[in-house]
Amino acid sequence: MIGNKWTVLLVDDSVDDRLFMRRIIERSDRLLVVGEARDGHEAIDYLMGADTFGDRVQFPYPDILLLDLKMPRKNGFDVLEWIKSEKSNNLLVFVTSGSWLKEDVERSQALGANGYFKKTSDKHAQEEMVSKILQLSEGKF
Repeated sequence: MIGNKWTVLLVDDSVDDRLFMRRIIERSDRLLVVGEARDGHEAIDYLMGADTFGDRVQFPYPDILLLDLKMPRKNGFDVLEWIKSEKSNNLLVFVTSGSWLKEDVERSQALGANGYFKKTSDKHAQEEMVSKILQLSEGKF
C-alpha cells in the first residue's frame, strides 16, 4: 500500500488492454498502478524483484495482481502456479481474461485466484469490475 492506495501490477500481453485498465484504475481513489508486465515470465520476474525489477522503490511489490490468462512465454496459469508455490498469501490475484470457459474459471480458482473477470471494452463494465475488485479486497489487508 502506498498512502491509502492499494498497489496494482497489470499483467497482459495486450498493450491496449493494459492501457484501458490503467485508465479505469487511475479514476479510483483506492488503487494505484505501480507496474506492468507483458507476459507471465515478466510478471514472475517483477514479483521476485529479479533482473530489471530489483529496485523495490521503483518497482514496489504489489498488493493486487490483475492477470491475463492467455499470454506468450508463461501464461496466467503458470503465474498462478508460481504464486501458489511461493505461498504469496498477501497478494490478491484477479484474473482478467477474454475467456469465459468454465474450465478456465475453475482452474484459476483452484490455483488461488481471488476473482475472475471477463475482459470488456465497455467503460461501465470496466468500472464495475474495478468496484468489485475493491469490494473483494476489503478486509484482506
